[in-house]
Formats: sequence, C-alpha cells, structure tokens
Amino acid sequence: MTTTPPDWETRVLDEIERTRDELLTLAGDLIRIPSENPPGDCTDVGLFIADHLRAQGLDPEVHDAGDGRLSIVVHRAASDAAVDDGPTSARHLVLAGHTDVVPVGDLNRWTFPPFAGDIVDGYLRGRGASDMKAGLAGVIHTLVVLHRLGVPLAGKLSLAAVPDEEQGGSRGADWLLDRGVLDGATGAIIAEPAERTHPTIGQKGSNWFRMTIDGRPGHGSLQPLHGVNANLLAARAVIALQQLWDMKPSPPEDVVDLIERSKTFAEEREGYGPGIGAVFEHVTVNIGTIHGGTSSNVVADRCVVDVDTRVPIGLSRAEVLARVEELLAEAGVEATIEPTGFRSEPNWTLPSDPVVTELVAALRELTGDPTAEGCSSGRPPTPAPSAATASPCSSTGRPNWPPSTASTRGHPSPTWSSPRRPTP
Repeated sequence: MTTTPPDWETRVLDEIERTRDELLTLAGDLIRIPSENPPGDCTDVGLFIADHLRAQGLDPEVHDAGDGRLSIVVHRAASDAAVDDGPTSARHLVLAGHTDVVPVGDLNRWTFPPFAGDIVDGYLRGRGASDMKAGLAGVIHTLVVLHRLGVPLAGKLSLAAVPDEEQGGSRGADWLLDRGVLDGATGAIIAEPAERTHPTIGQKGSNWFRMTIDGRPGHGSLQPLHGVNANLLAARAVIALQQLWDMKPSPPEDVVDLIERSKTFAEEREGYGPGIGAVFEHVTVNIGTIHGGTSSNVVADRCVVDVDTRVPIGLSRAEVLARVEELLAEAGVEATIEPTGFRSEPNWTLPSDPVVTELVAALRELTGDPTAEGCSSGRPPTPAPSAATASPCSSTGRPNWPPSTASTRGHPSPTWSSPRRPTP
C-alpha cells in the first residue's frame, strides 16, 4: 500500500523534532569553523559539510573555484513514482545558503568568543549565526532527514552550499550556474535571515560601480589657475549622480501590488518610519568611498569613487548605467566606469507561484500568524517570513541571500530571491 502524502509530512516533522539537538549541534559546528570574507577561504567549512553529508549516506560534489572558494552540491533525484502515484514532476527545487561570513572585526568589542557556536539563554552565538550558518544548517539537515527517511520526491531536489557571497564575488552561486551545475532548477529556497513571517520573494537589482576620474597635476599654490583637480571633478560627478533618484520605473502590472505591500511592510514592520517605502520605486545612490590625490599641496591627478546603486523593478542595470553616462556628460566630467561587487537585475517571484504559496501556508501554520505573506526587499537580499491574507513582499536590495523563496527561470540573482526578470 502506498504511503499517502500526509503520512510522509507527519513522519518528516516528527523526525525533525526528534533530531533537533542534531540540528543545533550542526549549526554550532559550522559557526566554530572560521570562514570570514574577506579573505573568503571556505575550504575548511566546505570540506566539513561534505564529510557530514557523506556520513549521512549522501554523495556530495565538491566544486573548487580556486582560492578556497569551495561549493558543496548534492542532488537527490525524483522518485520513480511521485508521492501521490502521479507522474514524476519536472520541477527541480534547490535548497541554498552561503558558507562565508562577514569579518569578526575588533575582538575587544566581543563579550564572548566570536566563533563560540554555543547556546546561551536560548540564543545561538557566534559570527555568522544569523547570516547564515543557522539557516545553512537548516537546509542541510532538511536534506539529510528526507534522505534518511527515504521520502519519495515528485521532483529533483538539490542542496547548494556556496562561498563568495559576502563580498559579492562571482565564484559561488554564479560560478555554479555558469557551469550548468544547477541546470533545470525551477525554484529555490535560500535560508538567509528574514523577518519571521515575511519571506523575501523579490528584490531590487544591485548595481555597484567604480568611477575613475583623471585630472592634470600641478602645484597646489597655483590652483585653480594651473592643473585640473580630479577631486573637484569627482565632487561635480557625485552631485550629478544624485539625479538617478529621478528615474521612473515601469514595473509589470502583476508586480505593482507586491511593491505596494512591500512599501507598507518596510514602513510598518521593519521600523524605518514613514516615507522609506519610496526606495522601492527609485534608484538609490550611495557614494561609498572616495580616494583622490597624493598630498594637500599637489593638484589631484586622479580620483576613484565607489558607488552603490540599487535598481527598482521596472528598470534595468543597463538603463541606469546609460543614465550615469548622460549625467556625467551633462556635468562635463569624463570618467571610466567599471562594474564592481554585487551585480544583479531586479527580480521577483509572484505571490501566486506555488513555491510561495506553499511556504507561506507552512509559515502560517508554524507561527500561528494568519498575516504571514511574502515581501520584496529594497536591498539585494537579507531577513524572512508573517500569515489573515498571505501575500509575500519584495526586497530593497541588500546583498545577502534570505529564508526567501524564488522560482529560478534563467539564472537567479546571487540571492536567488526571484526568477522573473526582463529578458536581455
């Protein structure tokens, strides 16, 4: 007699509850393995994950992109017969997370060892506990439980534990995608930290670039009559770039409601206050660093400016960069523009997509919150999931990856929080 889906669900949930200490131990072990980025070497944590999976009877792939950028991938094929005895689905779900963490910083400011990996007063402690080794342990343990119980799958399931996320590098998720390791994926769940009842299902695009401006050196005592000061040109350029905020996006009609819900969520639930929701409909511009000149008495012959812009749904990186060139020309500034860091197009998964509706329903059941819904983020990725009308929100574009969900038609962004983006 075939085991029915409800029986499998109960068995899986019971096993997760039975092995909760096993899960917490795994999370602590991951935290205790340093994997700060920079420098970004994830060799030790990657090999630990691979060994853990082998010990559970799985056959992990180790993909080495160089300089310690190890990705660990496991595939579990669909069962010969689907759970409900129907035809095997073409769906392919990826459980994903990154292994690198931000640097520890000043040790004197820590009140406990930064890689403690212990539990005190109900809190898991250590660098990367939230972003995102606890979540990574969760998706690893989920795969282990499904394998251990022999749960029949109606589609392919993969696990991807990747490096190179915290600095927006290209040798993690992007590297796997470019090499076809995850070909055929139709959806993903990324265990980034997110607001408990609002999984991130969309996000703004990330468009970082470096602006290099050359001047002409001279003696400082002869300014402004001799030499061309690159720092002054850079100041003019910085002011001109503020006009990127005025660009008008044209989001698809079926995403407008998601954006509106996300604006409300950002203002009412994330605590930023009235008006912050405007970032969902504008290009944001942050002048991160400015380096110019060699001495106070020498006319600066070069200035380098690092800029972080986030692209709303309804615009593209190409459109923003084209406007950058226009604004610089109007300001009379010649500059070399070099893309850097996080680069992704605005992306989203509709609230009606099955990967969203299933997750939201589960969150409502687990949290008892009927207002749980997906949201979009104004940052290219971070925190997740709430449940009377469930409807996800979008992200402002913070660069991480969330407990977020995404259909992955084409290459998902580094945060995998959504698949539907304009075709190039």
